[in-house]
Amino acid sequence: MSETKERMSPELTAQIHREKILLLRQQLYFVLIAVVFVTSGVAMIFWGAVETELLLLWMGLQYGLSLFRWWLSARFDRAELDVRGARRWGLIFALASGVSGCLWGWAAFIFMLPDNPFYLISLVIVILGMATGSMPSLSAYLPAYAAYMMPALIGLSWSLAGIGSQGYILAILTLVFMAVNLMFARNVHRSLVQSLRLRFENLALVEELREQKTIAEQANLAKSRFLAAASHDLRQPLHALGLFVDALRSVRDEATRKRLLSQVDVSLDALGKLFNALLDISRLDAGVVEAQVEDFPLARVLEKLEGEFRALAEQKGLKFRLLPCSVVVQSDPLLLERILRNLISNAIRYTETGRVSVGCRRRAGWVEVQVRDTGRGIPEEAVAHIFDEFQQLDNPERDRAKGLGLGLAIVRRLCDLLNYPLKVESTLGKGSLFCIGLPLGRAEAVRERRSATLRPELEAAQRLVLVIDDEADILEGMREILQRWGFEVLVAESLPQAQQALAARGRAPDAILADLRLRDHRTGIEAIEALQATYGAHVPGLILTGDTAPERLQIAGAAGYQVLHKPVKPARLRVALQQLLASGPADSA
Repeated sequence: MSETKERMSPELTAQIHREKILLLRQQLYFVLIAVVFVTSGVAMIFWGAVETELLLLWMGLQYGLSLFRWWLSARFDRAELDVRGARRWGLIFALASGVSGCLWGWAAFIFMLPDNPFYLISLVIVILGMATGSMPSLSAYLPAYAAYMMPALIGLSWSLAGIGSQGYILAILTLVFMAVNLMFARNVHRSLVQSLRLRFENLALVEELREQKTIAEQANLAKSRFLAAASHDLRQPLHALGLFVDALRSVRDEATRKRLLSQVDVSLDALGKLFNALLDISRLDAGVVEAQVEDFPLARVLEKLEGEFRALAEQKGLKFRLLPCSVVVQSDPLLLERILRNLISNAIRYTETGRVSVGCRRRAGWVEVQVRDTGRGIPEEAVAHIFDEFQQLDNPERDRAKGLGLGLAIVRRLCDLLNYPLKVESTLGKGSLFCIGLPLGRAEAVRERRSATLRPELEAAQRLVLVIDDEADILEGMREILQRWGFEVLVAESLPQAQQALAARGRAPDAILADLRLRDHRTGIEAIEALQATYGAHVPGLILTGDTAPERLQIAGAAGYQVLHKPVKPARLRVALQQLLASGPADSA
């Protein structure tokens, strides 16, 4: 039994104990009825054979105890049986059973008439029968059965030992009978516990399956809403792009052409922001984002965000207030900056008058960063949904000027990644407060990062860059931009083409840019590693991908190569390429 308990959780153990007490209570009426009838039968058998006063006293005690246990049962039915209450009632029932057992043990002395075989046999049969018959009823709670049976049989054994040499044998047999009964009762109890355990585990499993089914259904609905919203938001700028491009074909006026090109840039920028936000969510869901935790002054991040948002707030006629904050925190500064940027951006977007304030409050061992606004507030029923994807208040028309509806979804995922508590308080018409809990850092461990500088000797001239992608248009675009930057460029649609091109060129590449997914179920990671096996592991590689599937992002992140996600802005590609070349040897030609 102890081994079973060790394997059970405290919650399950308490649940089983409560059920045992309930089963004991259900069987108690039958026990009491049996006690009353057997007591009456004993009285009739021994009436006139023992002292009447002693017999009446014993009968009165048995009937009184039965009434008392009946009253306890009624109290139990009205009581709330929590974990603590189950323990208390178990003790009460065990004590009541013990008193009943003592009365039967006393009966072995007052009704012991060894000279009359009828009375002797009747007494032994009654006490042994009561001890055995109570097993099914009381073994649900083993202490109650032991408290009842042991006083009765020990009393009988003691009484039998006092009648002579033959009595000793009967006394020993009675003790053996008691031990056997305890073993049987223990086995019955163990079987009961096991069946209860299986029952509760099955109920828990059914409940878990029901919850998982509900979660899956909700996830499916959320996925459908997500795809519908994403499809709408992607179609809008794509539709605009198509109209602008078609208009550009017939426009000859330079001013009109520039205006249309500016509109094209706006649509491309909207597409880029949406793709980047979707990519951020996919990367967080895939678990490929790793936090780079360090100790740094919180003011460093807050002051940077103040410089970024103060002018934007003032353009809307809002006051932007940054409260002094001198604490050192332990976090990933870039991810924390992303969290706070989304919260501050939201606060400014949804505040028409008043102010937006950012500050911190020191707590015991941690600090709470607060972003407060005097905006329109959030309805109570909507608070639970504001962190869902594409969830926006007062934007049913999906106006892109009001944001994408992905900022708070990213905030929640980043807080989950960093294990930061996120709290929201909002009053409709008065504003909202978003709070994030950060662990405190150590002031002595603070060291400002030196800004990374590119090596001045890195020049594009004489540098050979290999681009592998199965899309011809992308290869042509990459060739044009890289050649404009001064690089020598080789392009290939597959690994065999890349190997042929390099063999014909007669030299190793200085850098390899490869798409994650290539033809014939091959990957850019495999292509880079195959070329490194030929030309040396020092040849640096960079992965480009348009994938947002979590499993593919996990593959790319686990490979150890830098990953850029399409669409990539030329400036970002140029910086990444310079850093990639800096990681290789100074002269690989």
